[in-house]
Amino acid sequence: MSLVAFHVYTIIGMDAATFSPRGGEPYFQIAKQITNTAAGGNYQGWKASDGSQSRYQLNDALVSSVYQEFHDAMYQYHRKGLDVMADNPKEAKDEIIASIAKLRSINDRRPNSFVIRTFFDAKADEIQSIFSGGPQVNIVSLVENLNRMAPTKRSNWDQIKF
Repeated sequence: MSLVAFHVYTIIGMDAATFSPRGGEPYFQIAKQITNTAAGGNYQGWKASDGSQSRYQLNDALVSSVYQEFHDAMYQYHRKGLDVMADNPKEAKDEIIASIAKLRSINDRRPNSFVIRTFFDAKADEIQSIFSGGPQVNIVSLVENLNRMAPTKRSNWDQIKF
């Protein structure tokens, strides 16, 4: 039950973080309580010692002030970027580029972090699609940042042309 509840609150928190600044915090805190309670069991993924890609590590990043820029970038990417894409695609693309630049600052401090890798696993195809059509924007720094943060998605980034 803890496994399902943890993922439900994490997903709800990620969604809420896209609607308002720091909107996911209450849900991430509940997921943290679930993690702390489940750590008493003998199952993998609930303790700090269970590796760098565990439920514990994901939640720890989501509640840590070190990753506050991640939440700011999520809000900017979704609310100021995707939500205005239909009305003003050029402005939306510029906001998305700026949000990805915020992620770069996290990546510079914490290279190959689990939360950044998770973001690009989910968003690589979407980012490729956004920047493969529509109004032109300067993509030089965008592609550089993407290649630096998510080199395994290079085939996606190579499709971005302008």
